[in-house]
Parts: sequence; C-alpha cells; structure tokens
Amino acid sequence: MGKYQQEWKSLLQREEAFKDWKIRSSGGDLLIRVPEDTDMDLLKMQFSDLIGPMAPLIKSPKSTLKFYVGSTNEADFIFTLN
Repeated sequence: MGKYQQEWKSLLQREEAFKDWKIRSSGGDLLIRVPEDTDMDLLKMQFSDLIGPMAPLIKSPKSTLKFYVGSTNEADFIFTLN
C-alpha cells in the first residue's frame, strides 16, 4: 500500500461521519463498503464534497487513487482522485 493511499485510508477511518464505512486497500485503490441503506445516488453526487475537506491534510505526494464505493460486494460507483 502506497503512503498516499495509506493516509487516505487512515483519515477516512478516523472520521466520525464515516464510522459505519468499511475501508480496505486493494492494490493501489481503496474499497469502501457503506451501509446497505445508503442512498447510493446521493452519495455518488456528494462524494467529492464529503472527502474534499480532507485533501489538504494529506502530506504525501499526490498520485491517482480510485475509490470503489458500494453497499454490497459490488462497487456502485468509482471515484477517481487525480
């Protein structure tokens, strides 16, 4: 796991708003499972607004990171951070 990916994972896991999210790394990506009752369409529209405030806290050099987000084993959407 790269340092950039590791920092994102740690930040998301410590954030109280995401306490019900299960976050794990896979290769160079993050896999996020949210509770089944989550409105995935709404989350997809708001995802960048939710994680955006955390970006300045990342100290590692930026690299491309994909967030695979879903409420089951399948990803409902993929958010790519460049």
